Amino acid sequence: MGFSLGRRLRRQGLYIACLGAIALFAGHAISSLVFSVLNLAPSNPNWSLGLILGSFLAIAGAASGLRSWLPPRLASVASGAASMAVLGFYSLGQLGGQQAQWAIAGAVGGLALGGGLGLWASKKHERRFWQAAIALTSGLCAYGMAFGLGTWTLAAVSTQRWLLALGLGVLTGLYLWLTQRIFLHYI
Repeated sequence: MGFSLGRRLRRQGLYIACLGAIALFAGHAISSLVFSVLNLAPSNPNWSLGLILGSFLAIAGAASGLRSWLPPRLASVASGAASMAVLGFYSLGQLGGQQAQWAIAGAVGGLALGGGLGLWASKKHERRFWQAAIALTSGLCAYGMAFGLGTWTLAAVSTQRWLLALGLGVLTGLYLWLTQRIFLHYI
């Protein structure tokens, strides 16, 4: 009995340490990407990369946050694919000297890898670690989306574009709610 309990505690400690490492890497990657696109304008040649990043953050956060209202397998595949696309975008973008083609290749590879991981993790209850890792990364994506939207909300307020500020403020609140939902219910 004691041997089994000790082994289970060591395994849980390893899981927590691995989730902590995932959280540190994903948090760094997402915050670096969000901060790098905050000052982009539509006239900037890298504007399309900001839109791609925003799309992946939005999908990952929404799919994981709305998991109870979506088919579970669809939510797992969508949140896994989108969150891994963000991490692939960052990782290959950094390894490729911040060249757009490397970042896009990383996003495509991460999309395929994350979608497959999400599908694989959703099939068995014993794969809870991978489900938690996907939910954790998706929660950080939702928070990154809320942070970016909140920053743009403040910019719209400072330029007195009230309708835009209202819309962005509502979206910020939605993504903060999704972030809270992910972290309270799935991690």
